Amino acid sequence: MNQLLLKFFGLLLMGMILTQCGNKSSKEYVEEGIEHTKRERFGSARESFLKAIEQDPKNVAGYYGLGGIYNLEKKYDDAEKAFKSVLQLDPAHYNAWYSLGYTYELMGKKEDAEQSYEKSRRLKGKLDAIMSEEEP
Repeated sequence: MNQLLLKFFGLLLMGMILTQCGNKSSKEYVEEGIEHTKRERFGSARESFLKAIEQDPKNVAGYYGLGGIYNLEKKYDDAEKAFKSVLQLDPAHYNAWYSLGYTYELMGKKEDAEQSYEKSRRLKGKLDAIMSEEEP
């Protein structure tokens, strides 16, 4: 009987450890999504980015990666939503402004595209100016 209980608790402990090992952080899911994207496994990349966002709804990189995947899949309305989610969390994300402009361009929304591109250029210019200043 003691051996049976010991085996049961051993299996229970092993199951708990294995379950913990399978949990990835939101950041790890983003990194996984990027790797899938590099290998052109876009469906797997989408799933990884969605898991990253599910685990951390404020994960800017997750939304950004997801927007890129949606553009590749020609799901432009979804891409627009993903990039707007990035900008809601980080309005100064100049790459998201650029990507949103690209999405608008793909959708045939030329004026919206140009406005987004312009916002991206202004923000990038400000960042470049700050970065080029020498510290006292």
